[in-house]
Amino acid sequence: MLAPSPNLACPPSAPRVDNCIVAGEDAPVWLAIAFAVAGTLIAVMSAALWQQAQAAPQAMAAVVMPQPTVAEPPPPQPESPVPLPAQIVAPPVPLPSAIPVEPPVPAATPIGRAEPPSIAKASTECFAPLAIAFERGSTRPNPADMKRALSILPKALSRHADATLLVEGHADANGSEDLNVLLSFSRAKAVAELLKKDGIPAQQLAVRAAGAGTARGDTEAAADDRKAVLRIAGVDDCDHVTEAKRP
Repeated sequence: MLAPSPNLACPPSAPRVDNCIVAGEDAPVWLAIAFAVAGTLIAVMSAALWQQAQAAPQAMAAVVMPQPTVAEPPPPQPESPVPLPAQIVAPPVPLPSAIPVEPPVPAATPIGRAEPPSIAKASTECFAPLAIAFERGSTRPNPADMKRALSILPKALSRHADATLLVEGHADANGSEDLNVLLSFSRAKAVAELLKKDGIPAQQLAVRAAGAGTARGDTEAAADDRKAVLRIAGVDDCDHVTEAKRP
């Protein structure tokens, strides 16, 4: 490469047209030689680099990259079958032999066993109903009848501790039935209160009203219809037993 040519400068306001000055003419000789040598070296180096760039693709094309070889795995060998363990079978358990069962021995029936006297007596025992008289239209029991009943009931109830003593109130046929039912219930209730005061448990007493249902209706028997009757539940009425024994 040649050194740059010096610039030609023509001053615009030069007094003379032919009087032009070349820049660098006054420079030393060695500086001009140095520029000339440097330009030559640059030109040579540029040509060498251009030639190397043209030869590089051909050299790269000539180089062949070796391909790695991949070894194929050997074919799998057939596996030998693994023998299964022999099945363990438990020996059959012998069934227990049938055990003969003896039939139950029937209980011996007592022959000629006599019933206790107390039970036999209780089964044939009867109780005579007790009547408590009342005045007409009154709910106050007759004192003499109450005293007699209180002397008989403790002994009778001791034989029948679980029995219920029924207290049934009655009225005569006079008046309406509603009034008679209310009056008969009040009479039975009054008798039951006196029995509880004498020591008979309340849970052993039962009160009910009969009204005038059993009244005979005549004037002479009206006094006997105003009453309260005491009976022991489950025990026969002695009056009925006596009537049944009559021929």
